[in-house]
Amino acid sequence: MGMHDLLITGLGGNLEAALKLIGVLLAAYTGVLWVSAVVWTYRDVRTRTGDSLSRAVAVLLVGLFNLPGLVIYLVTRPQETFAEAHERWLQTEAILHEIQVDSNACHSCYACVDQDFNVCPHCRIPLREPCRNCSRPIRTNWVACPYCATERQSHQTHPVAAAAKPRPRVTPNASS
Repeated sequence: MGMHDLLITGLGGNLEAALKLIGVLLAAYTGVLWVSAVVWTYRDVRTRTGDSLSRAVAVLLVGLFNLPGLVIYLVTRPQETFAEAHERWLQTEAILHEIQVDSNACHSCYACVDQDFNVCPHCRIPLREPCRNCSRPIRTNWVACPYCATERQSHQTHPVAAAAKPRPRVTPNASS
């Protein structure tokens, strides 16, 4: 055996060891990716649904099918998290509260009116009338006077409402 043969045999042994090391590293890397995908899926599905069956199916899908399972989960998962749904609910509640507090709209034609208007300038519907007990102006859609707690008469007719005449409709470019 010559020097050349010893060199090739030595390199072959090192090459085989190097390939084994690369194989072990790739397997470890793939295992870490698989475990992290399962853990991420579990954490993500926990923030999106309270249904334990859905959680288990999502984790099993990713656990069994790895990357294709993760893609399927990403396509079928609920769109918003609990935090996003809660934030959207809070925004909706805030808007509803603003509408109720700042009801600067006529309850008949929904046109914008000032807070102290007694009659809607657009449709002439009475917005406020004097309280029959304390004579302070109260809104016509209130059940009671907030100042003296006197209940409003629900079928009370207002003199302005009786005198109100409907405005003629104006159509643009009307030809006779």
